[in-house]
Amino acid sequence: MRIVVSPLATLDLQSIYDFLVARSPSAADRLLVEIGEAFGLLASGLRVGRAVTLRTGRRVWSWPVPPYRIYFRLLPDEMQVVRIYHQARKPIERRPRG
Repeated sequence: MRIVVSPLATLDLQSIYDFLVARSPSAADRLLVEIGEAFGLLASGLRVGRAVTLRTGRRVWSWPVPPYRIYFRLLPDEMQVVRIYHQARKPIERRPRG
């Protein structure tokens, strides 16, 4: 399965790396490896995560790579990474009604 990283998710990755590399280059590299491994696992279909609705109304899947969360879509032959977002920031998911 092909993995496609959206322009916004690419900016997320760059921001994450830029922030971490100034503090600990090895930690920055380790996190990028963990995120890349998660991409492979999710694209393989072995893990799916949980379905969520973003504030934009878009339905996606979500998978944690603490302290970040990967938001993605699964298509028949492609995994689209929508965002990689720090879990402590203002949520981009809609809260379930209840």
